[in-house]
Amino acid sequence: MSVERSGIVVGYDGSPGAQVALDWAAEAARRHGEPLLVVHALEANPGSASPGFSAMPATARFAQGARTVVDEALARVAPRLGQEQVSAQVVQTSASAGLVDASEKAVMVVTGCRGRSRLAAGLLGSVSYAVTAHAQCPAVVVRGEQPGQPDPAHKVVVGVDDSGASERALDLAAGMAAAAGASLHVVTVGSLASPESWAYVETSAAGSKHTHAAAEELEQTTERAAARARRVHPDLPVEAEVLFGHPGLVLAELAQQAGLLVVGSRGRGGFTGLLLGSVSHRVVHEASCAVMVVHADD
Repeated sequence: MSVERSGIVVGYDGSPGAQVALDWAAEAARRHGEPLLVVHALEANPGSASPGFSAMPATARFAQGARTVVDEALARVAPRLGQEQVSAQVVQTSASAGLVDASEKAVMVVTGCRGRSRLAAGLLGSVSYAVTAHAQCPAVVVRGEQPGQPDPAHKVVVGVDDSGASERALDLAAGMAAAAGASLHVVTVGSLASPESWAYVETSAAGSKHTHAAAEELEQTTERAAARARRVHPDLPVEAEVLFGHPGLVLAELAQQAGLLVVGSRGRGGFTGLLLGSVSHRVVHEASCAVMVVHADD
């Protein structure tokens, strides 16, 4: 049975990355007429307070600090959306668990690239990574100090193949582009083991049926996706293109001129397994614009 979804969820801890994500989520909520839920995690353990402090005052201090952070977030976005369209939730759990729970009935969950967590490592913070992998709705990771939104000057790029997650990603990307007055760039990336393997096939087969068949299949996949987007959004400018290379790197490069990059991912992995597909993992680390990751069952 399908879940009735509404609202955009954004994680907020007061950090610069969270502020950027909050602004992005607020603008998306305004464009799509969705309410915005700000989630802040109260992860501190009152029992670990320093000697000389009782648990009750520590709890009160943590709660007051959380309230201050939440009030700051509401004051930042309420003028754009209206008081009735913004709400906040303080969860007494990890930030990633709280956001994944909140994503169950949301249309989108948004995180910044990195918050204040000392556990954040690499280019993508631990919270963003966990939420992107396990969210029960499309997850957006916002990067940079001034991330753009899709608009007439910044297209929406979507990577497609023949998977269920790709089809879902295409539908969402087309909807985001149409709502923003942006164009949609549909891309299929053909991946080869190495330039040497390409040269070998071209030489041994004289560029005949082997490479032609592969290119034809990619073209058909791209054109089917573009046709699907045009059927639903007849006025949407749609560009279809087949490129070759590592899919994650190719898509990340296209993100330089985009307002949003949308990719599908494999089904949600277990906490002990590989969480994201290789393409979605690569683009959320390297794309310069906001990235939306869509699972097939979102």
